[in-house]
Amino acid sequence: MRTRLALPCLLLSLAALSCRAPQSPAPLKAPVAAWSTTPSGLGILDLAPGAGPSPTLGQSCTVEVLGWIEEKGEKGRLILDTRQRGFPAKFPLGVGRVIKGWDEGLATMKQGGKRLLRVPPALGYSPREAKQDIPPDATLLFEFELVDIR
Repeated sequence: MRTRLALPCLLLSLAALSCRAPQSPAPLKAPVAAWSTTPSGLGILDLAPGAGPSPTLGQSCTVEVLGWIEEKGEKGRLILDTRQRGFPAKFPLGVGRVIKGWDEGLATMKQGGKRLLRVPPALGYSPREAKQDIPPDATLLFEFELVDIR
């Protein structure tokens, strides 16, 4: 009887070992010198420059976005994933439809580019705008891909 149970137990143990637990978010490994900081305090790190045009004031930007709350200088809790929700974010640039950090950070991107933004609280959500999953005065990290400009 023991040998009959040993094989299924062994197989289950091996299967459990081959399953991987969800990975924690990758830390921001870019050296501090690689980030540029605007006068407003927005941190910008280009991941891929893009080859298309940059958006102008009022043009509609379509972006894929990942967003995290910064925790101890790293990507913390995920708060936004447009691919997971099934549709990109779309908004006119520079007219106040999104947080100030997004408007400022996307204005100098080129279509097809990818960029990390480190958004300080002053350019993020006000306490009134913040949802339950975003603490007040949080620094936010966003990874953008500028998919389309119209």
